Amino acid sequence: MTLESGLSVSSMTRMLVRVALASATLLPLTAIGQALPFLAPGDSYFRHQVELEADDGEIPLSTTWPLPTLDIPANERDSLHGFSQPASTTDADVFASAAGKPTRLRTFDDTPREEGEAGLQAGWAFGEHAAGALRMAYDFKPADGMHYRLDGSYAAWRLGNWWLTAGLQDRWWGPGWDSSLILSSNARPMPGIGLERASSKAPAWKWLRWIGPWRLTTFMDRMESERPDVDKPLFWGLRVTAQPIKGLEIGLSRTAIWCGTGRPCGLSTFWSLLTTRGNLANNEMAIPNFATIPGEQEGAIDMRYHVPGTGAAVYWQEYGQTYDNGNFRPRWTLQLLGVEYASHSVADGRLRTFLEFSDTTCSALSLASSDKPSYGCAYEKPVYGDGYRYRDRAIGDSMDRDGKRFTLGLLYIDDGDRLWDLRLRHFDLNQGGIAEVVLEPQSVTTVAEKLWNVEFQLYGAIGDFRYSVGVGADYGGPVADPHNALVGRGFISLSHPW
Repeated sequence: MTLESGLSVSSMTRMLVRVALASATLLPLTAIGQALPFLAPGDSYFRHQVELEADDGEIPLSTTWPLPTLDIPANERDSLHGFSQPASTTDADVFASAAGKPTRLRTFDDTPREEGEAGLQAGWAFGEHAAGALRMAYDFKPADGMHYRLDGSYAAWRLGNWWLTAGLQDRWWGPGWDSSLILSSNARPMPGIGLERASSKAPAWKWLRWIGPWRLTTFMDRMESERPDVDKPLFWGLRVTAQPIKGLEIGLSRTAIWCGTGRPCGLSTFWSLLTTRGNLANNEMAIPNFATIPGEQEGAIDMRYHVPGTGAAVYWQEYGQTYDNGNFRPRWTLQLLGVEYASHSVADGRLRTFLEFSDTTCSALSLASSDKPSYGCAYEKPVYGDGYRYRDRAIGDSMDRDGKRFTLGLLYIDDGDRLWDLRLRHFDLNQGGIAEVVLEPQSVTTVAEKLWNVEFQLYGAIGDFRYSVGVGADYGGPVADPHNALVGRGFISLSHPW
């Protein structure tokens, strides 16, 4: 396999099927529960608990998902039981979901992207050196025409304190609960390979101990083969997080779309991409030579600070539509701000409330007086005209470009271990009212819309059945239409051991 040829979906499928057959022979060896390498994003129950333990100092870092399970306290690892994706070798379930009017605006929660899905999933491991998850599903009404899916399946091999992975993994980078500006699980996962630290332990060398716990993750994925711009481009990501001060987690992220049919590839092109040479933002020519630009680059910085001795935390993320190699900062920025409060003991349960704001209009929030809001900018790409999207969904914030969101959220785990999740939101979508910038229309709405939204979800178990039930409603509509509409939706997801 070379960078020029990219990753073949069919070869990835064959590899994962072989892994599945091999894992079937290993199940007798792993009858006693063993945690898989990662917790996948999408399960707010896990995340709520992880953040509580992170604030208590029991988990080092919490803003990069998938989350390595070696960072979870040892006495909790082997009892992990994921809802939407396997978390341990004892996870072997059949699952099904159905949705009426699936939400256009997906968040961290693994809510159905489409109307119906059914399948099976299982975790497997071979000692401490190889492990993974197999998740096979059939989608009844796929928007992209793909009925059979392996989303969430991966294999991982341990190399010291590193996991080498291959598969289709959802990712969520950043501290936001409703949004990640640079990389979220809004779009379906792409097939690819990755490398990440198995444990976030601090450096042993005394001169680097000030960094504190740190984590690095990087991947190279392959995008779809029938894009309207370039077939089979590659999608690269790199994220580093650290905790140099107690309670403060800092994250630095880079992503890029590059390579593909007819585009420059190879190691020299990737080196130019990595060092931001030839970046469009720094190209001083009046008419840039698109053929020599290595790719479309994005950058982000985020922070989460938990106030010691309290349940309060604040967080922030800044995304750059491109990355400046002149002073190594994001350009044409988007912003996310949030504040949260959590408690271990409220009415015999664990409570979290948060208030979050995100804006996907370039330079709408900026300290520079020369910056003005620029509509039709975010997630649009001049070289790759399909934009920062995969299979018609934004890779970053689910609002796509030119959106604004206010969210008030409440999560509560009761004494029956059920998660109650309530969120109230206000959206301004596609504020510029621009339907299409380059090749593809805005993926959520082609006109400006204002919406009020309320969503309620309940996660729990009855015997061996686990369930997730959600209802919601939107009130509002196009800005140009004075008549507001009320639109309801709902979904149910079930799983049972097989």
